[in-house]
Amino acid sequence: MILELILGVIAFIIGYGYLINRIRGLPPGPPPLPILGNALSLGEPMDQTMLRWSKTYGPVFTVWMPGPVVVISDYQTLQDTIVKQGDLFGDRALPYNQLKLLADGPYGLVFSGNHMWKEQRRFALHSLKDIGFLSTSLQESAKTYAQQIVSDWKKMDGKPVDVTENLMYGVANIIWQLTFGRTLTFKDPLFNKVQEVVHRSFTEWVHPCVTFLDVFPAIVYLDPLFGYPVRNLCATSKESLAILGKELDLTEKNLDMDEEPRCYADSFFIEMKKREMRGEPLGNFTRHQLTLAALDMWTAGFETTVTTLRFAIHFLVSNQEAQRKMQLEIDEKIGQRQISMDDQKLLPYCMAAIHEVQRAANIGEINFFRENTEEVTIAGFKIPARTTILPQFPSVHVDPHHFERPEYFCPERHINEAGEFVKDPRITPFSIGKRACLGEGLARMELFIFLTTFVQHCSFSSASLIPPKLECTRGLTRSPVPFKVKVTARF
Repeated sequence: MILELILGVIAFIIGYGYLINRIRGLPPGPPPLPILGNALSLGEPMDQTMLRWSKTYGPVFTVWMPGPVVVISDYQTLQDTIVKQGDLFGDRALPYNQLKLLADGPYGLVFSGNHMWKEQRRFALHSLKDIGFLSTSLQESAKTYAQQIVSDWKKMDGKPVDVTENLMYGVANIIWQLTFGRTLTFKDPLFNKVQEVVHRSFTEWVHPCVTFLDVFPAIVYLDPLFGYPVRNLCATSKESLAILGKELDLTEKNLDMDEEPRCYADSFFIEMKKREMRGEPLGNFTRHQLTLAALDMWTAGFETTVTTLRFAIHFLVSNQEAQRKMQLEIDEKIGQRQISMDDQKLLPYCMAAIHEVQRAANIGEINFFRENTEEVTIAGFKIPARTTILPQFPSVHVDPHHFERPEYFCPERHINEAGEFVKDPRITPFSIGKRACLGEGLARMELFIFLTTFVQHCSFSSASLIPPKLECTRGLTRSPVPFKVKVTARF
């Protein structure tokens, strides 16, 4: 009787999922549970779960989270849709209930409403360019912070150290200067407070209660049963906005309308004040939009770069041969002089190692959701307009059909027979299409300057006889659990 009941439930679930997908004309996918969809089947790491489903159902399949999401998990289909038809897939599938609760709506740069993101993205790109985004001066700042980090590590005299705080300090100051026009110090309580709040929010965002909030708003009333995850995230969001609000007050106080803008916030304030003086409506150039945009710039430019650098050091500790090859190349081509972005062509193995770090780290387990603005055909399936689309390029990074033994860190896979670095178009850590990360150039500069300077001056090894095992925490990004390494000065 029990066996028959179990078989009946399984048959119902499979039949339910098949019927739902057929009615909607969506691609096949794992059978969803009523109401919950496939939420209980989303194992960790999620990129591996998506890859496993793609092997069963094909490169384009439907997952219910708990509403239907069409997942595109292979490189060629992603190119044919998200890239070549970028205008059709530029809209973000927005979690309106979450955004209303946390930020009073879809503002900022990452989650801005689909009618304002083009304007705000264009303004951000222009303003960053005007203040010297990717300029020589910014590169010099990165060099200075990299040298300071190296100096601090050398003072440890080989004692085990968690590299995280030093990395945070360097990366934080670059993005803080770009956003607010000033830098922080280790002793500044704001430095530790901001990085702690950002880390907390990245973890709280992925709690199931928060995830389901957009589909089942009433779940907020069950918040106490799960330890108040929604209330905690709201408090964290409020705290983040308050911190940034005070920083913006300081930036506005020091603003000189007759001088060139020092930072993104300066440019935004100038645009606001010009509109006010002309008697024009502010439109999307409001203080609230600025605060959310600053938050997006800070979180996107800080957490992801620090996490990638932590992965890089972890990989080098566990792959001493790769570290030695980087050092040998730098010794032969650069010596002890400061490394600059002009040296990239001289350091093909270092470039390959950084490329492999971004592939193997795969810090975004799943990408942000998109929407198609009109009916489209994907892999032979007619997808109705305003369907949620998941461009799952993280699964491409671990696809064994292209990357042999993808679980291994291997820079050599990006070096050709002539010893040249070959960039793999399948590795897209900064997303693809119209919504690709606007800070990609900055992140690439930071990764190159920081990592090559580190291995030029230092050797990284395990703090114990056994190399640290790569274990990761889960949030909006995947990050290594805290670990310590031995840093030895090379000269």
